[in-house]
Amino acid sequence: MKFGLEELAKRHLVGTSGENYVIYGPALDLLALKHYADLDHAISLGKFIAKGKESDVYEVLSATSELYALKFFRLGRTSFRDVRRKRASGQSETNTWIKSNYNAARHEFAALARLIDVTTNVPRAVDTDRHTVLLQELPGVRLSNRPELEDPVTVLRSIVETVRDAYVLAKMINGDLSEYNILTDGVRVWLIDWPQWVPPTHPNAKELLQHDVETVLKFFSRAYGVEADLGATMKDVGSAAEDS
Repeated sequence: MKFGLEELAKRHLVGTSGENYVIYGPALDLLALKHYADLDHAISLGKFIAKGKESDVYEVLSATSELYALKFFRLGRTSFRDVRRKRASGQSETNTWIKSNYNAARHEFAALARLIDVTTNVPRAVDTDRHTVLLQELPGVRLSNRPELEDPVTVLRSIVETVRDAYVLAKMINGDLSEYNILTDGVRVWLIDWPQWVPPTHPNAKELLQHDVETVLKFFSRAYGVEADLGATMKDVGSAAEDS
């Protein structure tokens, strides 16, 4: 066993902390990839799709030639990725960042499974393992790229309706919605990144919901010249919640 651990250490997959060994991020990546490969969900790792504040997304090809998006959570990105330069100080620290990323993946997988029952404007979650979520690959680009929209008013309405459906039907508030986590193909939209969602019973639920809506409205005003009244939009979402 010691020989095996030493070989893994040479490849910067594990390291030592005192008399103990600690696992590094790339080793978790390989374990997750093996999980998907064993299920034929991933036979080839493709292009790098996106890098966010807390995740990396890669394209993967399945044994049935389906394309998926594999999301690796990178909470605590410095200690998770820069393992050659900065080693974990102990088992408790390692457990902290591993647990945080595992929890984020599980939380998002559960959120998307819940949302897909009330709206088609979110990605379909296929599977989850460790700090990863395997997702349906979508054809759109981030709204932050300011792509050409067939009808910006209709696209905005679709986003607001999705926020409302999530809030009213799934009892979920994204809590961090912006042009950076909305995909579009110019006609349709998909709201992505849900690991931080909160329920309407959250102490700051109203503020978070308003922040989501206001952020989107401001972006459409700035990027596409579409004006929508915040108060009226919030009333529409809130009235729907009361009617339910």
